[in-house]
This record gives sequence, C-alpha cells and structure tokens, in this order.
Amino acid sequence: MGRVATLVEDEQGLTWGKAFLLGPGADSSLSYLDKREAKLGGYCTTVVTFQPRDPREEPFPVILYTALPSNRLYVGSAPLHQVATEIAEAKGHCGHNAEYLLRLANFMKEQLPDVWDEHLYHLDHLVRSRLKEMNLSVDDIMGVEKPLAVAGLVDDLEIREDRRSPSSSPPDYASRVPSRKLRCLDI
Repeated sequence: MGRVATLVEDEQGLTWGKAFLLGPGADSSLSYLDKREAKLGGYCTTVVTFQPRDPREEPFPVILYTALPSNRLYVGSAPLHQVATEIAEAKGHCGHNAEYLLRLANFMKEQLPDVWDEHLYHLDHLVRSRLKEMNLSVDDIMGVEKPLAVAGLVDDLEIREDRRSPSSSPPDYASRVPSRKLRCLDI
C-alpha cells in the first residue's frame, strides 16, 4: 500500500502551489479531474482562496482536492523514515509511488527556490536514499520529462500566475495535457 499526498489544515500554515485557469468549454477537463480525484481517488473537493505571489494581482477562488482520514488510502501520520520507506517501496497500476513526491519536490526547488519546505525536502532526501539502496533509478521512476515547449504544450498557452494579460482569453490547459501526464498516484 502506498500513501496519498494531502494538505493538513493549519491556521498558521502556508501552502505554495500553482493555479491553472480553465477556460470556456473546459467542462470535460473539470469532469475528468472530479472523476479522477474525488470519485476514484476519494479526495474531498474544497474551494479555497489562492493568493498570487504578485501582490498586484487579486486573490481568486480555486478548487482544491484533499484526502481526509475517511479516504481508504489515507494511512495517517508516521515517522518520516517509515513514510519514506512506504513511498519508495510502493508501486501500483498508475506507476511508482515515489514519482509524485519527487515531482513535487522538483517543482518547489525549480519554481520556488526561495521557499524552504523542511518536511518535503527531508522526505525527498529519504526517499531518494531508499531508492538508491533498493537499486532503483530515479530516472526510470520519473520517465523522460520533456519541457512544456517540446511536449507541444506551450505555444500560445500562458498560465494565470505568469504574464497573461487580463484581456486575453483563459487557456484550457488541462485538456491539452496528454493523459499520461495526468496520472493518479496513491502516495
């Protein structure tokens, strides 16, 4: 059994991430996400306020999927070394359990280099160490990741947090992402 990634409510906490704006006609993308995350994944759907990093931009509502203790894949807290071992050893029909964690840590390091997430980076280090002990290649687990432009996903596409002008029509990003990139991993 693997683990699911989730957010735990903390009044003093801060969560960093990326918001995607679904444009007109994106009902199929939203339906797909709802089916994958809520119906199949057991995540709870919540609307929260997203605060862009740029203080000139207004906050806006976003849909957030979180795993609750009632989720069949929610196994609760455990010592970090145990969590790392569980993640490193779990693999299911959607792929290796470590992929989501490694991609999340990579995103944070690349997109938010000035933000330090002690829990995430320590877990990332422990999982990578455990994978090495198991003679598992991180490259094999992660697969070949093409830059968005090479994958054909960035041409006229600009994501909300980037430089999109208010007058331009919002992109339907999710419908343009190949299905192999929208894998649901039970971390």
